Amino acid sequence: MKVAVFGAGYVGLVSGVCLAVLGHDVSCIDVDAERVAAINAGRCPIHEVGLPEHLAEMLAAGRFRATTLAAEGLAEADVSLVAVGTPDHDGQIDLSAVNAVAVVLWEHLRSLETFHVVVVKSTVVPGTTQGCVRELLEAGSGKRAGEGFGLAMNPEFLREGSGVWDFMHPDRIVVGSLDSRTRAVMEKLYAAFDCPMAHLSPVDAELVKYASNAFLATLVSFSNEVFGFCEATPGAHGRDVLEALHLDGRLTALHQGERIRPGLLSYLMGGIGYGGSCFPKDLNALSALARQRGEPLPLLESVIRVNRERPQRVVARLRDATGNLAGLRVAVLGMAFKPGTDDWRNSPSLPLIDALLEGGATVRVWDPLAGSDSVADWGDRVDLVREVREALADADAAVVATAWPELRDWPWPELVELMRRPVILDGRQLLSSVEWPDGVEYLAVGDGGEA
Repeated sequence: MKVAVFGAGYVGLVSGVCLAVLGHDVSCIDVDAERVAAINAGRCPIHEVGLPEHLAEMLAAGRFRATTLAAEGLAEADVSLVAVGTPDHDGQIDLSAVNAVAVVLWEHLRSLETFHVVVVKSTVVPGTTQGCVRELLEAGSGKRAGEGFGLAMNPEFLREGSGVWDFMHPDRIVVGSLDSRTRAVMEKLYAAFDCPMAHLSPVDAELVKYASNAFLATLVSFSNEVFGFCEATPGAHGRDVLEALHLDGRLTALHQGERIRPGLLSYLMGGIGYGGSCFPKDLNALSALARQRGEPLPLLESVIRVNRERPQRVVARLRDATGNLAGLRVAVLGMAFKPGTDDWRNSPSLPLIDALLEGGATVRVWDPLAGSDSVADWGDRVDLVREVREALADADAAVVATAWPELRDWPWPELVELMRRPVILDGRQLLSSVEWPDGVEYLAVGDGGEA
């Protein structure tokens, strides 16, 4: 099939390249000329395992290209995927990019004689696809959705850092469509996959995405509440508590004498909070929409509040351990919101650093991937370094903020010798197996200390 993908961000580029790998002919349309030029030159603008290799392969095979010209990308296309950003402003979702694509598409649909399917892949609040998107397309094209053109909602479930794997190994595909022809096109688009395909209404498909993210975020905040209570309870160990909880057969079923640990268990462990481009904005948007519709979601509002407060509680723990943050040099280990990505948007490291600075500390950040723009808002108050020894030199404390796996392999007995005062606050329960030298004060989130 010929596929046009609007948006060359995380979702659009991963989806477009992977669809090309599946054998489709894909054009990725983006307004950023520099980004498009980089992609066509084989330079991947985002960090995703396997994506640079697939991009190079598909460019060479002629099955993938990027362009700034919508007409060029849409030429002879059977399907258009709308995968542009939907950021939130003051808790409200911004649909301007989605609406702008709808305007471009209505001009294309107006003169088209074939049945073209428009697929909303961006995360949009329930009612958007059948609401403003359908209204714009119908008004501009003079055609009716389900008759003159197809319209579907197809949410993505890609985790940053493992987006290629997630796309190529889906556990389910969710499609919200209006008519049988659109449904048939979507089945053909994903024919290579042997997984359940849930055919729903567009509004239900939109809700699945929000319900999924809300559920996972709730698990994170629940775990952080347990950790917070354990930290206030002498002798308590949050990790032991949650690992014992995981042994519940409803979470880790026994099969032929072995426990099957589902993927959601990575969300059932405390830390410093969730972040990224999805959970914060999606929960804010859903909560705001629920209030507008007179049906507030107090549980999700609590999830948001717990997550917002968690970095401050971690910093308060460090303040209690050191007596005073003023004048301290603190190394923050990790800027990205999760390991395996260079994305620092809404990372819990941001409010954590804010709290350290407000307490009078000076901060140096280490991260292997996050760019210098991640600390630009703090000016010369925060330095970003790539060398761990530079980060820890003369530091009074170090906070593990991102669970980069290489931190486990660092020569910590040597590294703590570089510190002025070796206080280690492990915000990700990553270093519990390290044999610390005498004089090192190791604090792990979820640990209540001696009884």
